[in-house]
Amino acid sequence: MLNDLFVNGAIVIATISIGNQILINKEVNPYSPFKIKLFFSSMSGILGILLMINSVYIMPGVILDFRNIAILLSATYCGFLASIITAIYIATFRLFYNGLTYSSYVGALIALFIGIACGFVTNQDIKNRLKWIYMSLCVLLIPCMAFVLLINNQLLLAKTIAAYLISMSVVSLLVYHYVEYINFSKFTYRKYKLDSSIDHRTGLNNVRQFDNELNKITNGLTGNSIITLLFIDIDHFKKVNDMYGHQNGDKVLEDLSRILLSTSKVSDIISRNGGEEFSVLMTDCPLDKVYEVAERIRIAVQEHKFILLNGESINITISIGVAIYPFTVNDIQEIVQKADSALYEAKRAGRNKVVIF
Repeated sequence: MLNDLFVNGAIVIATISIGNQILINKEVNPYSPFKIKLFFSSMSGILGILLMINSVYIMPGVILDFRNIAILLSATYCGFLASIITAIYIATFRLFYNGLTYSSYVGALIALFIGIACGFVTNQDIKNRLKWIYMSLCVLLIPCMAFVLLINNQLLLAKTIAAYLISMSVVSLLVYHYVEYINFSKFTYRKYKLDSSIDHRTGLNNVRQFDNELNKITNGLTGNSIITLLFIDIDHFKKVNDMYGHQNGDKVLEDLSRILLSTSKVSDIISRNGGEEFSVLMTDCPLDKVYEVAERIRIAVQEHKFILLNGESINITISIGVAIYPFTVNDIQEIVQKADSALYEAKRAGRNKVVIF
């Protein structure tokens, strides 16, 4: 029995872990796209089939399996429809696994009833822990109906029900805690992934993500590609920090990031490259519109009233250096260096200017 339990545990853990790795970057919930729900419910159905094949020998005359855990998982993550799909997988396999018999019909119906019941519970507006408890009760109690229909021996029936209730309760509890662990690991992974690519102050791409995006663009260049890089620096930002404090300086950075987002296209890649330096990377801006776009950003910043924490408003200006591949820069690898050189020229020319390399 212990060996059978170990095999079943390994199957459940392996299936959940593999599914988590495949879907680690996807939102898996009742509102997910249908293809994700279909994939998840299909994997759960396969899990249920594997658990059916690897049944657990409890005692003479008593053999159980934990197929219904798969329905519980499917309902928990993806809701009513996924619960039904998983139940259909299990019911269909149960019908043909040992032939079309009375017991197979009963087993198939029980799987469908559990799928409907768990799907109904997961649609209720209650805490996830309560959902799991109520669905576990469905998984515990509904199969007992099948035992009553299939087992005529009262002693064997009592042993079977007792063994099922105890073993399924333990398995349900262990799976719940493992799922909680997986969810926490997924949350932590996503948080670290986000922190590695997003500037925490402004919500823009950080310099690492800027490099990643530029590398992607570089690797995907075609003969028709026009790549424009705007390097933006706040003029005399040190004075803002010195006069108004770093908290107000941070607020200016946050407000500037919002201006950059509102004055750029959705397809533009906007980053904070460090300190008071920002960038806008454009892949579809016509050559004759580049200066116009840069000027629009410069003017928007110049005319914006930056409200400080104490309610006082100030004005700031920015300088912008521009490099355009392949027109002002022949080698895409030099676009950052050339945009930085143009920015330096804008600073040297008096600031609050746009200079194209």
